[in-house]
Amino acid sequence: MTENNFEKDVSMILDEIVNIVKSSSGKISIKVKQKPAVAFDFEGDKLSVDIIDPTIFNITEQENNDIGIFEKLKTARKVGEILNNKGLSISILRKGKRALSIGREATPTISSFITGSDDIQFDSVRQVAKLDSDLKKANQNRE
Repeated sequence: MTENNFEKDVSMILDEIVNIVKSSSGKISIKVKQKPAVAFDFEGDKLSVDIIDPTIFNITEQENNDIGIFEKLKTARKVGEILNNKGLSISILRKGKRALSIGREATPTISSFITGSDDIQFDSVRQVAKLDSDLKKANQNRE
């Protein structure tokens, strides 16, 4: 898939997410094996995603787990830019604690130097690092 097609696909997916979020309100909790895994809280043009059990993201196989940090940041910048342009904010939480915000309400300070974007805010570097560690452990346990 070329980069241009990738951007179109991401943009189409985000358009659908924006439509769902803006027309929804309330909370959705997903359990896996009777244990809380992820919770969504819809509030106007804001969506909070609380990742309680990161193993939920290992349901599908990933083709390449070796994506570099710069490639991840490039994708995150594009997502943040699209969300901001659509007037949507997404907050990612780890076990109830804010880790990062993407989109309209992100107000980065130092994180803008790291990400190169005004649309991504690290609410807690500690929680971002822990979430990254959780996801890596979950991937290793799957293999």
